[in-house]
Formats: sequence, C-alpha cells, structure tokens
Amino acid sequence: MKLLVLAQTPPPVHGQSLMVRSLVEGLPAHGIGVHHVNLGLSRDAADIGRWRWGKIAAVLDTCLHTVIARFQHGCDTLYYVPAPGKRGALYRDWVVLLLCRPFLKKLVFHWHAAGLGEWLATRATAPERWLTRRLLGHADLSLVLSESLHREAAALAPKNIVVVPNGIADAASGERPVRRPDAPFQVLFLGLCSEEKGLFGAAEAVLAAGPGFTLVAAGAFPEAATRERFGALCAKHPAALSYAGPVHGAGKMKLFGESSCLCLPTRYPAEGQPLVLLEAMAHDLPVIATRWRGIPDTLPLEAGLVEPGDLAALTQALLQLRENPPAAGAFRRHYLAHFTEEKHLAALAAALRTL
Repeated sequence: MKLLVLAQTPPPVHGQSLMVRSLVEGLPAHGIGVHHVNLGLSRDAADIGRWRWGKIAAVLDTCLHTVIARFQHGCDTLYYVPAPGKRGALYRDWVVLLLCRPFLKKLVFHWHAAGLGEWLATRATAPERWLTRRLLGHADLSLVLSESLHREAAALAPKNIVVVPNGIADAASGERPVRRPDAPFQVLFLGLCSEEKGLFGAAEAVLAAGPGFTLVAAGAFPEAATRERFGALCAKHPAALSYAGPVHGAGKMKLFGESSCLCLPTRYPAEGQPLVLLEAMAHDLPVIATRWRGIPDTLPLEAGLVEPGDLAALTQALLQLRENPPAAGAFRRHYLAHFTEEKHLAALAAALRTL
C-alpha cells in the first residue's frame, strides 16, 4: 500500500492540520508509504471551512497534481479528511472526490471534523443528500476519533469503521510548578477565540465565580468583531480577564504551567477531539469542558463535564475544582495511557493495514 494524502498541513495551525502533518511524517516509520499533496485552501483560522472564489482554482489545481502524483509515485489509496456540516466545504469535497476518486483503488476518510451526518439528516436538500452519498459513500475505511463520533462515518455507509484517537508528542517539561496558596485560580482558554468554542462562556463563568478567579484567553479570533467584543469585556474587567494573543512553543508551555485548569465550554458544530485537551492532559492540567461530540470519550473521570450553554453548572465546576483539585498525575497518566503520538501512529497504521 502507498497512501496518497490529500489534506492540509500547517499553516494555518489547527488540530486537523497538525494531525495530518503527524501522519505524513510518522507513518513511514510504521511501514506505510506516504505521498503528500497539500490541500492548502485556508489562509488562516478565520478562512477554515469558508467559501471563497479563489479556492475553486486551488481545488482544481490540487486535483490535477493529485492525479499526476497517483501515477508518478505509484499510490493506490486516497486519504482524505471530509468536511463538517458546512455547505461550501461539502461542495469542495464533491469536486475533489469526483475528480480524484476514480483514479485510486481505495478510499480512506479520516473524520477529524464532526457534524456532516447531522447536517445531511436535518438541513441538506434531497439533491445534496443524494449527491453526497453518491460521491462520498462506501469508502473502504473510515477513521473516527472516538466511539461517540461513529455515526458521523456511518451516515455514508463505509465498508469499515475504526476508532483511532488523536495523539500528540509529549511536550511537557516535567512536574507542574508549585503554586502559591494565595495565587489566583487562573483559568486558561486556549484555541479559536469564538462564541461557539466557548470563549465568552468561560469568561462569564470566571466572572460569576467571583474574586480569586482569573481568565487568560489565548488563540486567534475568527473575525474582528469578536476580537473587539472580547477586548471590551477585558477592559471592563481588567483584574479578571486578559488576552495573551496567539501562543506557540515556549509561550504555550508557560501558560500551561501557570494555569490552574483549562476551560473549554465548546459547542462548536464541527468539534471532534480537540488537541488542546490532549495538550492540557500531557501537562497534568485539570480540564473543565462540555459534554459535546468526542470530548466525554477523551477525558478521564476526574474532568469536570457540563452541558453546553449551562453557565451555572460551568461556574459551579470551577468552584468545585478549586476546592477539590484532582490528585497530582491523574490527567497526565490518562494522556500517557491513551493519547501519545506513538500510540496514535501505531493504531493508525494497524487500521490502514486492514485494507
């Protein structure tokens, strides 16, 4: 088998592109040949999944390179990451699969984003459902991130579905620093700074929790209006709320070390298995998140889980975590047992060998 990977690697930096890079760089060591064609359609975080005329030419050019690479490099299996429940991204998939799928013997879907199955059932028109099932249906293998995301793949009737959780390299530097007893309970929000990802829910919960709680938000904003809205909120509550900007490398590690917990009250429609949860667990940072998509399957019992949109429950979870923190090492042990990069690549290679 030789895999033709038609998917985007960074930039921009987000969970899906990082996992594709891990696959491209790591699978050859597990005996799986790989040739990568970069589907570089998104310019930044705000551009991901959005319609733009310039993407049409980019898609057609990428499809041409894919077909050429199939013959030049002897690839027989197409690896592709399907769209979530977004019409423009789905239409892109129609074009890609129409032009590329006939030239390769087998098709592998990796469901990093969720929501398409629900969208097809509740919002798509009859022609959209028919065409999607015609062009994307009956893949030879569908990879899902958790058991709860199984139905996303099942909606398109693949021949086989295998659960392969994400995994990341261990960037933790060792034991967490000891915090002063009088230090504020610093809540970290890390990721796309949007309403649906839970930025404003986290801010409201921190403010409701009262004195002694602070929030540091880090990441990119999807649009200027959201950045201005959060900036105004920070200006109104400067002692409790702050924005650290997009962070990477040492800056991100510093935030993990300084924070008391990660808070991700997401209800993002395309959410799968956020890598920020794995990063937090690797640093043994307690997590409070929502019962949403693949998140409950990802976290240990020690995590605080609340229903999406339940501000009172989110606030209470923060208060309870401050009063009753989990035992040291609980979250890191869960990461080491399930979500290392090596475990991910080994499971991924084993799933691909079933073809």
